[in-house]
Amino acid sequence: MVTPAVPTRHLRPTSFLPFIAWGVLLVVQLVSPDKAWSWLLVGLGLLILIAYVWARMLCEQVVAERRTLGAWVVAGDLLREQFTLTNRGNLPVLWARIRDQSQVPGYRVDRVETVEGEGERSWTTTGVCQRRGVFQLGPWDLEMADPLGFFMVTHHYPDSATIMVYPRASRLPNLDLPRGRASGRASSSQRANEETILVGGLRAYYPGDPLRRIHWKATARHDDLMVHDFDREPSGDVWLIVDMDSRVQAGRDAEATQEYSVILAASLAARFLRQGERRAVGLVISGRHPMILPPGRGGPQSWRILDALARAEPAPDLGLEQLLRQSRPSLGSGRTLVIVTPSQDGGWVAPLLPLVARGNAPTAVLLDATTFDPPMGSPQALLGLRSLLAQQRIHSTVLEQGFPFQPIDRIRRRRTEARALSGFGRVIQVEIEEEV
Repeated sequence: MVTPAVPTRHLRPTSFLPFIAWGVLLVVQLVSPDKAWSWLLVGLGLLILIAYVWARMLCEQVVAERRTLGAWVVAGDLLREQFTLTNRGNLPVLWARIRDQSQVPGYRVDRVETVEGEGERSWTTTGVCQRRGVFQLGPWDLEMADPLGFFMVTHHYPDSATIMVYPRASRLPNLDLPRGRASGRASSSQRANEETILVGGLRAYYPGDPLRRIHWKATARHDDLMVHDFDREPSGDVWLIVDMDSRVQAGRDAEATQEYSVILAASLAARFLRQGERRAVGLVISGRHPMILPPGRGGPQSWRILDALARAEPAPDLGLEQLLRQSRPSLGSGRTLVIVTPSQDGGWVAPLLPLVARGNAPTAVLLDATTFDPPMGSPQALLGLRSLLAQQRIHSTVLEQGFPFQPIDRIRRRRTEARALSGFGRVIQVEIEEEV
């Protein structure tokens, strides 16, 4: 991101006292002329004029630029930006302060720099991206003043850019995920681009569907356009179902159930898409940005899932029970369903039973909300939910707050640290290389 070279510029007095003092001296000189008043009047007037000329140069001849280094980052990675301050005037910039309004947690670029006349100063700012999400870089201001402090100059850069911080895949406990129980050619929950011999059922008409796929009898029966859904070859597809209902979330910041859910989903997607298991992965997610992402394979699908998970934010509109009922037509049969939720309400188990009857094999990863926030739920409710799942032969795993996520990919980075030399009182800059 490069900020335009023509910001909104403002020049204003920092105080009206010098001008009031000059006016008082002028009145005194007119009423009671004296050489002392004359010298003070001329001297203060010259100082105000010099300060104004200097401030005008800062307003018109100084240009700043901001550029983001790198196209994307993951949680735990370094966000790097380069700032360049160019002074095209003859007078030096004694101090210039960057005031930033970026929203990236843990990232601050507020800084004071100097630059000589007709000179240029560049520096790089870094910050650790503490959590995934979509954040805003900018707007920002450049503040300067003349040496006497009579005038303040502000360059306002209104442009902002959006940065995507992707969740970081981690190693998970040994989750023994069942496979769907379909035999032979199983129906797929992912629509084929072309018509095939595998008709998976009927679904509502989507804009862009060929008219030849319309099932007219079903359309008349449902009083709505219905089309044939053609399936691909069976592949043991996995559906990741992530519950982002804000009413059941617990914890704060990185130690919150929604963050654990995102890490779990990203890690499971990486496990199936990146580690050679050759299984297609789809995503169903509720919250502020609900989405049903059909199963797919390879790197492009991995990025699509990470993009959806990076944008995920809790919302109270859709509970897990309703989410399962609404997404049932898209899930197909013969698939593995992985449900990630902190909910301890057993009501969402009922919508799973028709999916099990269609040959799907669900498993639940339950986040123990009581370990994130004790008032949320109870150990007895969680035990009852697990018992209900066990009665339906649905496997479940419980994760608690503080689970040691071990990243799949390690990030090597350099950072500069100031250290004082023992006994000498000097401070030196030390380059440190670390792995996170």
